[in-house]
Amino acid sequence: MNRLISPKCANCPSFRAGKCTGAAKRLLATEASPLTRKDKREGDISSVFSTFSGRKSPPLPERFRDLKRNLTTGFEEQIQKSWDDLVQTLKVRTEEVASKRESMIPQLNFSDIKARTVPAKSVEAIRRTGVAVIRGVVPKNVTEELLSDVRQYFNAHSFKGFPSDAEKKVIYESYWSPSQVKARSHPNLLATQSWMNQLYTADANQKVDLSIPLTYGDRVQIRPPGDKLFALPPHVDGGGVERWEDPAYNHVYSKIFQGKWREYDPWDLTGRLDANMNMYDGPGGCSVFRSFQSWLGLSRHGPQQGTLVVHPILQPSTAYWMLRPFFKPTRKGSLDGWKFSLDDDEGNVYLHGANPGTAQEHTPDHHPHLMLEETMIPYPTVEPGDTVFWSADTIHGTESENTGKDDACVFYIPSVPLTPSNAQYIAQQRDAFLAGTPPPDFPGGLGESTFSDRAQLGDIQTEAGKMAMGLSPIKASGKSEKSTKLAHEVNGILGF
Repeated sequence: MNRLISPKCANCPSFRAGKCTGAAKRLLATEASPLTRKDKREGDISSVFSTFSGRKSPPLPERFRDLKRNLTTGFEEQIQKSWDDLVQTLKVRTEEVASKRESMIPQLNFSDIKARTVPAKSVEAIRRTGVAVIRGVVPKNVTEELLSDVRQYFNAHSFKGFPSDAEKKVIYESYWSPSQVKARSHPNLLATQSWMNQLYTADANQKVDLSIPLTYGDRVQIRPPGDKLFALPPHVDGGGVERWEDPAYNHVYSKIFQGKWREYDPWDLTGRLDANMNMYDGPGGCSVFRSFQSWLGLSRHGPQQGTLVVHPILQPSTAYWMLRPFFKPTRKGSLDGWKFSLDDDEGNVYLHGANPGTAQEHTPDHHPHLMLEETMIPYPTVEPGDTVFWSADTIHGTESENTGKDDACVFYIPSVPLTPSNAQYIAQQRDAFLAGTPPPDFPGGLGESTFSDRAQLGDIQTEAGKMAMGLSPIKASGKSEKSTKLAHEVNGILGF
């Protein structure tokens, strides 16, 4: 088996308590096998972005012209009418966001999620904007202790990160500190992820259980006052050119390519679970379906204090930037009168802001109708223990500077629902956790493998946390025969 943990180990009380006996260790040694992932170079978060890395965006190869033609042939007239309607809709929506600012972002209380009393208007607001703040997910005193502990952990070791200057580091290439592992496995956080995941819909044939979250290891941000370097440009994760190039992925947006953008449902999982989001094995590419990117706030911070910014216009904005490569202006500088075209005035082919191996980026020059300078909105002030979420297609970035007096601190903890392909990743990530090496999607190297104080099995103190990490068999939700079959299949993937 290509598994580091066998069912024997996983069901051993000593092993699951984080007190592995000599016999269990010997069993691990005999059953261990190399990870199937490709070895990645050491690096940091800047590799994900063309603008951070300084790479320019040359025209795409000619085959992308054929791709664009194949996606739209027979629908050119409908797409033109759809575009004209879309541009008018964006005028109204961008003006709304520019005037209402952060009040556009829905705010919920975890207590309502727990009690199942979330107002219907809050659910609708999330579906409309693609974003949310959930208050009070992890108790404040617990969160502050997690931050204190992770600071001590960082002080005890040398970490790579961004920027490379150790005195000014903002993003730490840390994945397995005890604090991060405890936060990811906290029952309130897992319950919140489960609730958020279920905002999506899946058809009967799709192998997914939205009620069961898996754990995806990610980085730590500690952004000090005055930092201007960690200014992430507006972008969307989950691939770049893949949204157009991969057949399953472009199927997600088929209504848009048919000139029916109003029928596009950003919460429909059709196509997403089979999409290849990392066709070029990018250094920061993600190989799992993340329903939401999200983080747990560790410190009090908000607007103008280096926080996250988002573009809370989900459906029409997605339709716009997916159609943008098929249009060009008839008059330079004008937002009106754009016409359908497969190339630019010089005959070059672009998928504006999308390049092989990097994230999809958005700029005022490439995407003028989004009015990004007015509509990239900071999240409202968060307290330690609050979480923020943004959907798979939400444009997001960071403020250009932390003008506050304190560090802006977060644990990145994306939401990942239970699917067979996600479970395959979790199996490899579990191996990386036990070895102390970076998770499969992230830059490689020794990571934390030599740190004796990195997280151990005993730091995952709940059964749900162990299950989310692939350290314990998946228990079916019991809602249907489908969920039971899926749990059985996933447990086979995990080696149980």
